[in-house]
Amino acid sequence: MTKEHLMYAPFNPDRDIEIRRLFNDYSFKDYQIKFMGASKERMLEYLIKSLYQTDVQTICMRGNDQLIGLISLKPLPWLSNHFGFRMYAVVHLLANGEDPLIQARLLRYVMEESPNVDFLDCRIAANDVFSAHALEICGFRYVGAEIYLGQIVKTEDQSEPETDFEISPFLRHRDQDQVLEIANDIHIHNRFHYDPFIDPSDAKSIYKRLVANSFEDDRFSILVAQLKGKIEGFIISKLNRPLSEELGFLCASLDFIGVRQKNRNRGLGQALNQWAQYHLAQKGVVFVGVRTMASNYPALTVCNKTGFRLTSSSLHFHKWISRPMVSPSVLTQVLPSFESISNKTMLSEGAYSSSAM
Repeated sequence: MTKEHLMYAPFNPDRDIEIRRLFNDYSFKDYQIKFMGASKERMLEYLIKSLYQTDVQTICMRGNDQLIGLISLKPLPWLSNHFGFRMYAVVHLLANGEDPLIQARLLRYVMEESPNVDFLDCRIAANDVFSAHALEICGFRYVGAEIYLGQIVKTEDQSEPETDFEISPFLRHRDQDQVLEIANDIHIHNRFHYDPFIDPSDAKSIYKRLVANSFEDDRFSILVAQLKGKIEGFIISKLNRPLSEELGFLCASLDFIGVRQKNRNRGLGQALNQWAQYHLAQKGVVFVGVRTMASNYPALTVCNKTGFRLTSSSLHFHKWISRPMVSPSVLTQVLPSFESISNKTMLSEGAYSSSAM
């Protein structure tokens, strides 16, 4: 790559037919796919379809007229509103080969050519060393590791778990305040908590607000545990309909759980997990996943006791791009379409020159 010209352009499905190869060669999640009982071909279709989502914008890098890398961004409107910055996730960062400079150049391109981006969040497989090197080259900050666990749910093995608590579906108006009270006192340590540029109070309040948002979203199911008429814990699960449709079987996740401090280490977290799995099995769910911080040892212990097994791990990186503070009205602006950015080629030494496709 020392002498070739690199050309950047928006994803073109008619031209970028090698896109499947880039996704297929990314092997770091193969064990997770196999554990789920899914074929890699169907998972590839799901990932490739994500490039066609209206809010996902993808830039492809070509060298010697071959596709050698791509980067996709997705806006994070909820987090943007919460923190007051224009925040985006890097949902795909792929390269052909083992040269971290490919990913680094894609990251640099986005950082330099997208003036409305204040913040980038990038999550990569823990063993994707070359992407990690690229993020380091571009000044991204490591903010924590996540563990992914999963299990295959077998309806015939599910029965109502025994517990001293009364576990029942969430009644929105009656139970909302107590659930939020629990959410406010737990789950302080998240990746935003580990980002030194974020106010600790803003990081702490994320969990409570996410739980509140799930109350009116029909993708979520909420169970609460009561003792003597008082809610002592809750668990929230979510159906992943797009993934389920692509793979041909129902997939769900356990997204939020909370237990009052005085009732911890009494088996309530385990009971909530078991009851959530029981209810999901009644709906026909086949695979259930859980994601948690690698440092959340109590959660990992509960997951292990309730049948979950480690399927993969990821590293989270944040990048704050040097921008002035923005007013709330600016947050309504979206990232300008990459089509509005002129196609460019870049000499390997870093100089830009205009080019037509």
